[in-house]
Amino acid sequence: MTATTFKSGCLEIPLTGNLLFAGGEMAAVANPEGVPLIITDVKIYVDTPSTGAANIAVGLAANATTSDNDMIDALAINGAITGLAYHGMTALAAKGAAQVWGTTQYLTATGSASTVGFTGRLFVKFIRTA
Repeated sequence: MTATTFKSGCLEIPLTGNLLFAGGEMAAVANPEGVPLIITDVKIYVDTPSTGAANIAVGLAANATTSDNDMIDALAINGAITGLAYHGMTALAAKGAAQVWGTTQYLTATGSASTVGFTGRLFVKFIRTA
């Protein structure tokens, strides 16, 4: 009989709006497991929209201050969106390959402009490779 091992998980990452919009200003999280993680799903939930027009980009980067958009690309986070959830991973599906969160990489969330007022949560599902 083949032995099985539970190797999956889900992170809930708080997202907070910021006046600045450099890389990782809304969130920056190091790989929490210390092994490569295959990202299987990404969702963003909006608790409160930003007060001004802004988009969010979420992805994996070499450090906590670099922006990336491989998971979520230019999603508008203002307007009448309180309580709504959005899919990420569209770009990944188009690539045909799963994204792997390397052991030294950071997941970063960055606004395109001031995201003051925004609060939300990012849910990231993954499979451990080791």
